[in-house]
Amino acid sequence: MRLNSLTASFPEFRSITFRDGLNIVVADRAQDSTKTDSRNGLGKTTVIALIDFCLGSNMNDRLAQMKGNNWYFVLSLTTKSGITLRASRGPDESSRIRIEGNAVSAGVIEPGEQSEAGSIEVGVRKWTDWLGKESFYRAGMPAEPPTFRSLIRHLARYRTDSLIDPFRTVANQAAEGVQAENAYLLNLDWRFAKEWTDLKERKARVALVDDPDTSLESRIAALEPQLVRSQRRANRLNQDISTFSVLPEYREIETRVQQSTSQIKTLGNENFTDRQQLALYESQVADEFASSNVDVERLFAEAGIVLGEAVTRSLAEAAEFQEQVTQNRATYLADETRRIRERIMQRETEQAQLAEQQEQDLRLLRSGGALDDLAALQNSLAEVQVEVARVEEQIQTLRDLSDRKSQLKSDELDLTTRTQLDLKERFTHRAGIVARFGEIMEALYGEPADLRVSTGRTGVRFKVVLPKTGSGGVHLMAIFAYDIALSENLASDGRGPGFVIHDSSIFADVDERQTARAIEIAAASAETYGYQHLLTANSDQVPWDEFHERSVFDDAIVLTLHDGDPSGSVLGQRLQFSIESEEG
Repeated sequence: MRLNSLTASFPEFRSITFRDGLNIVVADRAQDSTKTDSRNGLGKTTVIALIDFCLGSNMNDRLAQMKGNNWYFVLSLTTKSGITLRASRGPDESSRIRIEGNAVSAGVIEPGEQSEAGSIEVGVRKWTDWLGKESFYRAGMPAEPPTFRSLIRHLARYRTDSLIDPFRTVANQAAEGVQAENAYLLNLDWRFAKEWTDLKERKARVALVDDPDTSLESRIAALEPQLVRSQRRANRLNQDISTFSVLPEYREIETRVQQSTSQIKTLGNENFTDRQQLALYESQVADEFASSNVDVERLFAEAGIVLGEAVTRSLAEAAEFQEQVTQNRATYLADETRRIRERIMQRETEQAQLAEQQEQDLRLLRSGGALDDLAALQNSLAEVQVEVARVEEQIQTLRDLSDRKSQLKSDELDLTTRTQLDLKERFTHRAGIVARFGEIMEALYGEPADLRVSTGRTGVRFKVVLPKTGSGGVHLMAIFAYDIALSENLASDGRGPGFVIHDSSIFADVDERQTARAIEIAAASAETYGYQHLLTANSDQVPWDEFHERSVFDDAIVLTLHDGDPSGSVLGQRLQFSIESEEG
């Protein structure tokens, strides 16, 4: 593309007509300006911001301050096919861009979308998609390149965070964006950037559950004994449940066994008491028998005592009475003894019956169980099965994690190999950019500088090794050299936007000699390769004495701003920029 002009809908605006090659917007100091006048705020950077705005950028704070005026700005450009388009966009309606010209032939819109007035409104996304195809797309590409907005930031540097290093264009830019954008611009396979990002995210997810202090294998080994124990217990419980027979009257039988035990014990205690009583009665019967056989008369005779007839008769009567008493006592003891034996025999019979019934009941209890006992077994089995599942899941998770780590290592090795192969195979495609970068830096500083591209642990690494000159602006000149080298390569291949833009900040802290030489290199490069290079500068920072020919700068000026009055700014008037603060 070629930039033709930048105009606006209000007459005060300082319109710009661009030329081929080098274009310079300079802020000058008017002769009648005072010491309090400043060239900052005249609109050098605003010119670049407005071009970028018409090319689909987001609206920055400075442009947002223009809301309420119903202004719109018009960027005229010529496509590669020679079609001139005018893109109009305003801060008040920034979501739409009006396109004038043959937008159908240019490919911006499809046939039938063109209005009778010859203009059409499109959304910002549609416009930037077309700009991307116009600028960076080439036939035969394996995939869509990075977006136009992400790539144009490398060739239109005016924001502060775009001047950090040659490869980043926004602060805290994601690694994927840095890799993809620079890989594309350096003719590498930019798709690897997405693969490296995916690999990094996969490694991060694995790291969240991995324990760096304990290997996965040892963690699995520690869980396996737990699993075996739980499985064995589950098998035993399963076996118990499979052979379990539910007795509906289990509790009744269990109660009967308990009662039988108690009754047998009670009967035994009663028999013990009766046997003691029986032994007492039997001993009494023996004593009664012995006492009944005593011959008193014979005892007196043996003692040499002769009893009289009356005494003898009394003794006989007493003996007869004693015998009668003894017989009565013996009869009582015999009856009591018989009754006790009968009770003992009855109890023993009852004990035997109870014991037999108890044995039968116990056999039933051993052969089956109660329903709640079965439920208890099933609950225990369920708990053990949950434990088995938990440990199995832990082991499987660790095994999956181990497999994922192994796969990650394999994928990383494969991705590294493919990336290295791409760098090797495409070396000649970037060799010109690498060489040109070094030439420009050596022309500026007299010492070589390297643009290095290599494979790192997180993808493709881009690095510049700069001359050790001690100059504070050497890194800015590295950005400048990188952008020119890219622009030359894109122009040679018929790609790119057809322009490169640098704000005056690119020369901050750069020595006057390097500044002059950089401008001369820019002019020569743009003329040789047929692209436009837009620079902004303050007149007092122009190194007039260092140019080989002053015309290299003077002939490139397309707009001069001054601080003498508001009409000297790009807007032709001064805006009152407010800074809002929160109270409280």
